[in-house]
Amino acid sequence: MKRALLLLLLALVAAPNLEAQRFKDPRSYYREFYSQSRRIQTKNLRYVEAVARGDDARVVNKFRQMVVDQLKDSRKAIERVGPYKDDDVLHREYLAGLDMYLEAYENDFGAAEELTANRYNSLKDLEAYYEAANTAEVKVLDAAYKIEKAEDYFGKTYQVDLRRDTVMAERFLRLDEIIVMVREVTLEYFRVDAELQRLFNAIDSSKTDELNAIITDLRRSIKKAEVELESKEPIDGYEDLHDQAFFFFDEVNNAIDEELRPMAEVFEFKYKDQDDLEDAQNTLASFKEFRDDMYAEFFAVRKDLILDYLEE
Repeated sequence: MKRALLLLLLALVAAPNLEAQRFKDPRSYYREFYSQSRRIQTKNLRYVEAVARGDDARVVNKFRQMVVDQLKDSRKAIERVGPYKDDDVLHREYLAGLDMYLEAYENDFGAAEELTANRYNSLKDLEAYYEAANTAEVKVLDAAYKIEKAEDYFGKTYQVDLRRDTVMAERFLRLDEIIVMVREVTLEYFRVDAELQRLFNAIDSSKTDELNAIITDLRRSIKKAEVELESKEPIDGYEDLHDQAFFFFDEVNNAIDEELRPMAEVFEFKYKDQDDLEDAQNTLASFKEFRDDMYAEFFAVRKDLILDYLEE
């Protein structure tokens, strides 16, 4: 019985080495790693595309789980492969890269998804979501770089021609470009929208002592959003979202002195004339409708721009 257990233990310990020995040359050994990378990147691409399109949270989570499952399967497969002869650099670094991928997809992207539902509630919520998503994306880039450097080492050491999917790499680059641009514009749009919503909420909750300060903050937010967005060039041929944001900023800015501040003064005054109050309430209702229309239009333009860009 003891002998049988000992033989079993030895077999388990030797399994990875025996697996590695079945590869007759470094090229066949490397193909095992490339095969796993291909599977991972195919599923990774589907997840990133779903995020870029702004798919339903359940769909995004489904694709994320597919990546996690593939990463776990690939890790088991690579563990079985073992080092190449006495050289464990590719094997060791690849596993380390997979662990980084798993951490990003299980923990960091998971944390970002938990913030998805409320991300458009306020500027603070949106910034928190983008920060979480960026943390995950940076970790994925670090993992990919770690694996790539290990492959470069193996290819140079054993004279192996590495296989790199340039089409998929270009697709990832385009996704990154559109995601970054859309986030930049969306963040500045919500910098202004958040202050406008703050004004509405203060009036609705009868906190009228704050209105003058809120309108001042609104004007400042417009100036800051315009400066920030002007410093970020749109992708050539895809300026519609920038234009939509600037149109919104201009409309709100022009309305401050003509409509919003006079309206606020009526709501602030303790002894309100009923005719003035009715006019102020009509202005508030009209501007709420304007804000909702601008919000819907912004996201419609954003969706069309993303789809056009990805289908090009």
